[in-house]
Amino acid sequence: MDSYYLFAGLCAMALTSCVSVKSSELRAAKPQLDPATFFTGRTFSSGVIESRIGSSRRVTTRTFGKWEGETLRLEQDLAFSDGVTQHRSWRIRRLNAHHYEATANDMVGTASGEADGNTFHWSFTLALSPGNPLANVRLTQWMYLQPDGRTLINHTTIRKFGIALAHVTEKFRRETVAKH
Repeated sequence: MDSYYLFAGLCAMALTSCVSVKSSELRAAKPQLDPATFFTGRTFSSGVIESRIGSSRRVTTRTFGKWEGETLRLEQDLAFSDGVTQHRSWRIRRLNAHHYEATANDMVGTASGEADGNTFHWSFTLALSPGNPLANVRLTQWMYLQPDGRTLINHTTIRKFGIALAHVTEKFRRETVAKH
């Protein structure tokens, strides 16, 4: 009988560990993340893309964000360890206190996201080969602002037909402005 309860307990733990966390459950987490504020100015990132087949490549980004009316315009330069470079132009709009939408030059449609507490979550379709819909992939990003308020950890899952092809783990840092 004791082994039955142990087995049932282990199954319950396994099932509850598979439940995804809703960003609204993180609302009380500090410091509060406002992605539009975080990405205004200069940010830098470094990370790694790990594919399902075991290969990996490093990625770094340099981003500059500035407001144009109600829209945050981000210009982002990406550099990969294999020498490939890319430029992405984002346009981000705050819809209300917690919701955002964005477009980018290599995005299909619009990204939609939600910020709660120290967390920002959004997803979008990326055109790896513009004009070829078979090369589109779905990205889901979870970003977590760290206690220093200047560091953000990003975890991205890249999917095709619902199958996870790769994961990106990346650390963003806001540039500090020197005081005169």
